Amino acid sequence: MFASIAALVLLTGIQDLGDELVVEAQSNMAARTVNMEAMDARRGAMDMTVHTTPDGIPVQEGVGMVETNKGDQQSRVLLAKRPSSPTGEMGTATFFAPPEPPADIAMRILALVVLICGALVAATVIMGALTARRLTAPLNEMVEDVMAISRGHLDRHIRGDDAVGEVAHLAVAMERMVDDLVESQENQEALAATEAEKENLRELRRHLEPMTFDVPEGWVVSSCLIEAGGAGTGDFVDIMADGAGFITALVGSPATHGMAGALLMAMTRAYLRSSLLGGAEPAVAFDGANTSLNRDLARGLYCSAIAARLDPQEGKVELVSAGHQAPAVRWDTEAGQLRKLQPNGIALGFDRGPIFRNSMETLHLDLKPGDALFMFSPAAFECVTVSGKKLGEAGVYQLAKVAIEQGMVAMEEKLRALVSEESESDLAFTMICHKVE
Repeated sequence: MFASIAALVLLTGIQDLGDELVVEAQSNMAARTVNMEAMDARRGAMDMTVHTTPDGIPVQEGVGMVETNKGDQQSRVLLAKRPSSPTGEMGTATFFAPPEPPADIAMRILALVVLICGALVAATVIMGALTARRLTAPLNEMVEDVMAISRGHLDRHIRGDDAVGEVAHLAVAMERMVDDLVESQENQEALAATEAEKENLRELRRHLEPMTFDVPEGWVVSSCLIEAGGAGTGDFVDIMADGAGFITALVGSPATHGMAGALLMAMTRAYLRSSLLGGAEPAVAFDGANTSLNRDLARGLYCSAIAARLDPQEGKVELVSAGHQAPAVRWDTEAGQLRKLQPNGIALGFDRGPIFRNSMETLHLDLKPGDALFMFSPAAFECVTVSGKKLGEAGVYQLAKVAIEQGMVAMEEKLRALVSEESESDLAFTMICHKVE
């Protein structure tokens, strides 16, 4: 663009200079002619060249010596033939001009070219400096921002508002890179927090194992806890025997997940254990735990549970449920079939007391030789099998049959073979089985 402007200025200047030279030459010729005529100038012999003007008038031009009353002088002579007049007169007009063009013409043209070229160079340098400054300023800002980010200031943004062209694209790309770095760091921190939470939950569960005791002859009381792949839900299983010889097996499921669910599990388990080991019946233990949890927990937090208390001498079982969404499954040997048992009751911690007590139902069972009672977490229904379908009631009852016939270890192996991946929930199972004599 600047070269085009400079060329235009140069051509305009040359044209103006040419006009000035023409006027100057005409003035010089007029003055020279008057002076030569005043000195009675007479043209001597000289070589002449003929030119024809646009008007068709032939003009002879030559340079040579001219005789004057002041001596011979060298001059340029132009002879123009006059056109014929109405009177028939014809003649030749003689004009005199300096023999050589002015010596300063070349210098004036050179000065004009140098001036314009100098202005072009100056403009180029100035624009180059401005462009460089416009480019380097955003780059310097970007370098400062990158250095700040490298020192851990990930809240710093890449400044590129004044950048243009490729520098602007570079600023956008770097800003995206920083966003990706921030997101990656946040994901790593979240993953680290999740892993730490998982490890804390595992450590908590390791210290809350079911009680170890000698099971009376003729009975099998077993449990199984399959931990979730992630933070888990805090579902728990417990087995205990009180001083009077009663054995209680229970499964619980908190209403929240993660660390909160684990803490709720620990609280619920502690309240129930304290009452049950003290000889309380399941309904009484559930009522005491409900009162304590309702007092301690924030609104909306609760824990469901199902418990079976066995009198191994009589083979009698008391079964209660506090809002547990999974029924107990009883194997009836005489009938040769599984039966669902779902006592009424609302979750622990949901109500202050009266409604909870009025809703509580206790089922009394007789477990004859060959009979069994199987309890589990509600999340077992939601486990996805390798075929992509949920385990559902039929799948869980199949697991119950395996546990009753082959034991809890075989049931766990069967479950792991059926399920396509680790469950997002903790899965708790327990069983009381009256062996055949």
